[in-house]
Amino acid sequence: MTKKARQTLSLLIMTLLLITVTKSIIACAVPPKEHFFMMAYLRPLKVKKFPTHSLVLRIKPLDINYAYDKEKMVYRYSQFEFEYYHYQLWAVRPQKMISDLLRRYLTESEVVSRIVTKFTERTPDYELSGEVLAVEELDSGDSWFAHLALSLHMTAYGSDKVVWSYEFDDKKPVHNKAPVYVVKALSEIFEKHARQIAENLDEFFNKAKGKNQ
Repeated sequence: MTKKARQTLSLLIMTLLLITVTKSIIACAVPPKEHFFMMAYLRPLKVKKFPTHSLVLRIKPLDINYAYDKEKMVYRYSQFEFEYYHYQLWAVRPQKMISDLLRRYLTESEVVSRIVTKFTERTPDYELSGEVLAVEELDSGDSWFAHLALSLHMTAYGSDKVVWSYEFDDKKPVHNKAPVYVVKALSEIFEKHARQIAENLDEFFNKAKGKNQ
């Protein structure tokens, strides 16, 4: 092999090595794909219909524990340490997502004649507010859990006195260890309690109506 041929071959090998190294660097530099999630009701949405109370209920946007007021989904190994997924994100911030789920369920249940979020020409009879205390994935050894906690309270409009309240702090095992199944379990927890919230409100309104008669 001539000197020129050896030089050409060496240049070719160096070029191929450079291309290979460059591709490896580019592959490492590309971040993993982001995945976006939303809690949702299972389809079809099964809602128990109630005899409608002729009332207007204003649902105020829920407050949320600041640690959860982020696009990044939370997972935890203990009560003392928070971790955030980098590429597993909420499509809508949890505060709005859960507020919308609550409003939708109570609207579908028809427990009152009208659900509003803003003031309208008719003054609301009651105001419902609350706080999302936790919405997260709990990792405990070999087990995963979806964890959702919520506190609600209702006042008669124009009054600070709480006339009705509901709280829950619920966990559900997640057997398929992937965030999408955590979100599914969170949705199931919320739907279970949304059904109970509607039933409890119906019971409260019935008692209130009896007292006023």
